[in-house]
Amino acid sequence: MRSLLCCETAYKEHFRRILWRFAEDGISYAEIRLAMNYGFAIESGDGNNENDHAGTVQLLADVLGFDLQGQEDAGQPLAYWIPELLDMRTRIDKLGLDLPFILHAGETQDHGGDIDTNLFDAILLGTKRIGHDFSIIKHPLLMQLCKEKKIAIETCPISNEVLGLCPTTKAHHLPILLSNCVPCTINSDDPVSWGASVLSHDFYQTLMRSNNLSIPGLWVIAEWSTEHSCMNFDMQEKVYKDFEEKWFVFCQWIIDAYG
Repeated sequence: MRSLLCCETAYKEHFRRILWRFAEDGISYAEIRLAMNYGFAIESGDGNNENDHAGTVQLLADVLGFDLQGQEDAGQPLAYWIPELLDMRTRIDKLGLDLPFILHAGETQDHGGDIDTNLFDAILLGTKRIGHDFSIIKHPLLMQLCKEKKIAIETCPISNEVLGLCPTTKAHHLPILLSNCVPCTINSDDPVSWGASVLSHDFYQTLMRSNNLSIPGLWVIAEWSTEHSCMNFDMQEKVYKDFEEKWFVFCQWIIDAYG
């Protein structure tokens, strides 16, 4: 299957189907992480040419940010890559590009180890959002810094349960973050791996597992998703207006059906 998806025609069709699933789940905007691992290349449709990383990037609609995504304890901590990341940031700034870091960090139950301390480096590197960040609740100062610097936490409730970071979504760290007014988004991570929807199941689990979270709370989380996205201001305004209209229709449906 992997070799099949390395063909440009199949790769594009694969993404069309992914985006169709997003649309079926009611998602109108998405920022998708693409893992361009070492040695990953996509062949042209006729099989005569092979795109390198630069060529593969040209196949994408837009590049919005940069991450070192993957299993954190399987490689080097963020601190190892700081010289390269700082050099990259300098080059990006010189080119005048809007390309933020969106770093994966803290996906662990550990406290004080390399994975946990990735959180400190992610914040110091100026990350726009932090992926997973499961261990941040052990660091009140970092939670406060995320609030002050407007760094959103990309939470993945079902993924964290399936991968053993919490016994159930009821024990997830999202309610703690919300109680401390830390901006969060709800994400699905790898939904196909466990047969979940693109996003609806994670929202449902989040709503059902906390007695303090209600429909207005989901509204705030959805607002944060737009506010902390990589969209420019004009596009954010347009998306927010469209979402607001759909939200009021949804609320009216609740009143009509259950009021």
